Amino acid sequence: MASKVSKFNADHPESPDRLPPERGWPGWARGLVTVGLLIHGTALLAGALAAPPSSILEQALVQPFAGYFQRIDQGYTYRYYAPEPPPTPIAIATIHYADGRPDVTIRLPDRTVRPSLRYQRQLALANHLVVDFETARAITGDGAKSTWARSYARHLARSHPGAATITLVTQTHLIPDLERVRQELAAPGHPRVNLDAEEFYTTPERIGEFSCDAF
Repeated sequence: MASKVSKFNADHPESPDRLPPERGWPGWARGLVTVGLLIHGTALLAGALAAPPSSILEQALVQPFAGYFQRIDQGYTYRYYAPEPPPTPIAIATIHYADGRPDVTIRLPDRTVRPSLRYQRQLALANHLVVDFETARAITGDGAKSTWARSYARHLARSHPGAATITLVTQTHLIPDLERVRQELAAPGHPRVNLDAEEFYTTPERIGEFSCDAF
């Protein structure tokens, strides 16, 4: 029986004891990935430790990673909305069609989007657009020269065939006074603060109108 097994192994190169060894990553590649993971983990830990309240040492340890946080868009994740939540930037796009179809309005962030992580992503996109718009206006005097505004308009033009122009506007959703909210919650039978009331929205500000022919 043993001789038959030996003959089987010799005549069939794919038998278990003659399979080629598995090939893994070369040592230099594994070392590079390990170093990258260690740096990334250290950066995340330093960022978490530096979130207030923190010591001077913890704040100093995070400084070398400031540029890295910016590149991976990670610098704000430990300080989302506390202790003072800022107003919410809103970007609104109106898509106009040349063939008479009704306009389509897209709001970022969209309150109905699910799951909540998608809403958070849309909030980040709106914030990024508004910041770039304000920067372009401060530097050039024309907010329509915003690179991100043109990028958003180009994406919308390509994703909506037949569109003629894309109009982008921005406004801010303000935070109601906390003391007012407390008083109205404490008053029996008093209606709660309507967070979507017009009083909590600034006047829409035009970013620009972009021709879809340019894309």
